[in-house]
Amino acid sequence: MEFNIKRLSLLLKRHFLVSGRKYITGIVIGTGVVFMLSCFTIVFGGTTLVSQFHHTALITYLVGGVIVSSMAFVEINKPETGYQLMTLPASSLEKFVSTWLFTSIIYSLMAFVTITIGAILLSSLEYLGMQVQGGIFNAPEMGDAFKQYFVGNIIFLAGAAAFKRNAFFKTMLSFVVVFAFLVIYSLVLVKVFGFTDLASGNSSGMGFALNGSSFNGMFSNSESASVIAKTFLAVFFLVLGFFKFKEREL
Repeated sequence: MEFNIKRLSLLLKRHFLVSGRKYITGIVIGTGVVFMLSCFTIVFGGTTLVSQFHHTALITYLVGGVIVSSMAFVEINKPETGYQLMTLPASSLEKFVSTWLFTSIIYSLMAFVTITIGAILLSSLEYLGMQVQGGIFNAPEMGDAFKQYFVGNIIFLAGAAAFKRNAFFKTMLSFVVVFAFLVIYSLVLVKVFGFTDLASGNSSGMGFALNGSSFNGMFSNSESASVIAKTFLAVFFLVLGFFKFKEREL
């Protein structure tokens, strides 16, 4: 459980040398495809919106990110590369945290810079007489996309640590099963205990009424409840992912 910032920085540098080019290539290709589609819209439709480019590019960022996250520990599956990773002079915690930071923060920075460059190039087409509308930088939408990816990244990173093969599909299947269980569990609570807010479809808050008694407070705001739930999920899967990775090392 040792943790050293210098070793962590060296591991991040190693990640960039080993996988950085692949990440950049994938991001550029994904953003480039969205850029070309926007150009086709100009040619055949007359007008394109930079905001639509942002939105579509961020979807590719999210999809590409969870795929990248699910492949984060593929190196450990091959004897030749797995041996190199295991014998690195760093703790399991440092290796896991460096992988998490690289697939979340660094990947996101790469994607956002590339998307912003794409938006600048798209906006510059206006000076060529083409119909382009909208601003170059959309910080709120990028922030919302990163919040979603932050949780998704951790879930699929835990899946990558838990499953040796087909981690993406197995994680997706596991998530669907767990989600279905939670839905059924919630319906049982509604049926048996009579959470009237849920039964009536009231989604404005998380203040349940049980037999006429209202439970408000920290869960009275649906946004607060969402933040708490996502934080819990992130911490749970981050800890789970670390211990699964440690098991793989052993």
